[in-house]
Order: sequence, then structure tokens, then C-alpha cells
Amino acid sequence: MSGSEASSGGAAAVTAVRNSVFLGVFLAVAAHPRVPFTVVELAGRGITAGAAATRWVLEVGKPSLDGFTLADKLIDLGEREDQLVDLWQGYGSGEVDAAAFETRLAEIVATMEKWPSVPEGLVEVFSSRLRGVLSPGSDR
Repeated sequence: MSGSEASSGGAAAVTAVRNSVFLGVFLAVAAHPRVPFTVVELAGRGITAGAAATRWVLEVGKPSLDGFTLADKLIDLGEREDQLVDLWQGYGSGEVDAAAFETRLAEIVATMEKWPSVPEGLVEVFSSRLRGVLSPGSDR
């Protein structure tokens, strides 16, 4: 990142990434010396799912959903985040053994990968918006 990027929008993007609870926990999981490679793989999938969720909120959820529907989806995602943090803390304190940790982490990641479920009817709206953005000569 250049100096000008760091002093402008680039710094905001880096700050947003550093403040991601999902990213922080998944990176800590992946870097932990006691976890097997299968858990590192789950952490990588979790990072990807967390990034996809953030992108969905910004690009699809905010422009397309009413505030209450979006809030419900964000609350649901926040519950996954809370589960992840609790699980990681339980593993670190020894309350959760390695096998249970991996099983529960796999469940959290699988749920995140399915999030959000897009209400029927909105899929067509999203698809038409995407086609409009990707169409040659589009003014967007």
C-alpha cells in the first residue's frame, strides 16, 4: 500500500479488516500451534465466508432489503460470531476438547457459508441489477 493509499481510502479499508472479529478469531485459530490442518482449513473457509457476508451486506443487503429484514440477518450473523468467540475461548481455556472444537467449528463455518439465505423473489431483482452493472455500455 502506498503512502497516499494509507492516508486516504486505503487506511479505512485496512482498519475495517483489522476490526473484523471473524477475521481475528479465524486467524488466531489458523495460527495456533495445537490445531490440526483440518481446523486450519476450516478457519480459511471461515475467513472466506466472513468476507463474503460483509460483501453481501454492502452490495446486496443494504441496497435491496428494508432495515428490519437486514437487521434480522445481521443479528443472525452476530449470533454466529458470538458462537465462534465462545467456542474459541472454551478451547483456549480447556473447557472444549479438540474433537468437539473441530466439530462445532465445522458447524459454524457451514452455517456462515450458507448465510444469507436470500428471500425468494429478490433473487431476480439481484440478478437483474447484476446484469445491469455487467452490461457493456452500462453507466453504473
